Amino acid sequence: MNRSSLRIFPLVAVLALLVSACTIYVRPGTVSDVDVDLSDVIVDFRPTRGEGSTYYVGEEIEFYVDTTQSGYVTLSAIDPDGSVYVFSRNIPVGPGRTVLPLPSQRVAFSAAPPRGFHRVRAHFTPERTDETVTFRGRYGDGEWTSAITLEIRAYPVRDVEETYLYIR
Repeated sequence: MNRSSLRIFPLVAVLALLVSACTIYVRPGTVSDVDVDLSDVIVDFRPTRGEGSTYYVGEEIEFYVDTTQSGYVTLSAIDPDGSVYVFSRNIPVGPGRTVLPLPSQRVAFSAAPPRGFHRVRAHFTPERTDETVTFRGRYGDGEWTSAITLEIRAYPVRDVEETYLYIR
């Protein structure tokens, strides 16, 4: 080895150690760990202010959902503490963009504690789900995904998309 190689080697070694110590964060988006084949029906799902937007407790939250066909969407979320819950079931949607909640639902989605990073999933089915699957009392990604998988498994056309927001 020549002198310049001896100088470069420690720099490369330090760089390799730094890179290997990095943590890789996966941003929410398409849910890939659902244990069924998905149909790519949901083209877009996000808060109307944009993915990653901030809402203050008490503010109303609306979502855009774009689908390629008519069907039903159920919205569920996971709180910063890991609690999973459904906040709207079997919302009828047509092909194209829909703003949720629908005026006909006569509800508002309001930002509520706990404060912090919230993930929201929309799952699509061509028919209404029978609502026998429970989400309350489930904690963490695995149980959330399992509940959604259990609910959509029986439908030949199904999809799941995820977005996120912050509540302050």
